[in-house]
Amino acid sequence: MNLIVVASQMMKLFSVILFGYGVGKCFHFHEMFNQDLTKFVLHITMPLMIIGSVLSLEQITHIEIKDIAYSIVILVVILPIVSWIIIKNIPKVEEKGLIIFLLMYPNVGFMGFPVIQSILGKEALFNVAIINMAFNVSLFTIGQLVIGYQSTDKVKIRLSQLLSPGIIASLLAICIVSFQIEIPEIIGEVIFSIGDMTTPLAMITIGLTLSNYNIKKILCGYKGYLLSVIIDIGIPLLFYPLVSLLITDVLIRQITIIILSLPVANAVVLIAKKQGADELLATQTVLLSTLLSILTIPLIIYILL
Repeated sequence: MNLIVVASQMMKLFSVILFGYGVGKCFHFHEMFNQDLTKFVLHITMPLMIIGSVLSLEQITHIEIKDIAYSIVILVVILPIVSWIIIKNIPKVEEKGLIIFLLMYPNVGFMGFPVIQSILGKEALFNVAIINMAFNVSLFTIGQLVIGYQSTDKVKIRLSQLLSPGIIASLLAICIVSFQIEIPEIIGEVIFSIGDMTTPLAMITIGLTLSNYNIKKILCGYKGYLLSVIIDIGIPLLFYPLVSLLITDVLIRQITIIILSLPVANAVVLIAKKQGADELLATQTVLLSTLLSILTIPLIIYILL
């Protein structure tokens, strides 16, 4: 894959993040504005982008179910197990549950969809949506148990958390493909128009989120840096042989490697806060891994793909 093309796409996304950061610093938006914008992206524009990804395809001749299944197993089953084994057996490590959680969940929602669309095109988004469904289910079940396994508080798992707009949109996309449902052109155009807002709004939201943090405080401490290097570089390099061995479809293999190269999901900070885990470490890792990924994603793609 052409390094210049990938780097160019990442720089465009990074520029929008910087724009969001600058706007946040200049105008000092209320935290509720950022929360509402995040909700708008996750609940409105991103689900429509997922549905639009199948409407934009003239024909889907086949879906590589086997390779998608392998990708899900690698990302949702094997990655957590490897993370658990490595961290659990390292002595004198505090917040083991949080660290395992940080390693388990790349930012598929806010960075995965925009990055993969920019690099691989809209035709890749349907596959990403299916994989992301498994991530969402894991996040609110296994993830909750992992981050709270050292906590004395009882972890509650609600069914409503599993029925997110993203999952519902993914199920609708599967139905549209499976039953070859035709959507009226005018409705399709509305879906495309709103769905296309996802990439710029998601990047602006990341910038706004970063503008709320005390950068000096976040840049202190080695744990965030170490975890960011492991997440952005170590994990994709470690799993590349397994991905190459199991996944034969080129597009699914590329999607899987890019997902493994993504920074930590923004939702980790909120869940860490809710579970009483180290919110500062979670914030450090999200920020640093996001900034580092601007450089590492093009590098990983160039080396491995």
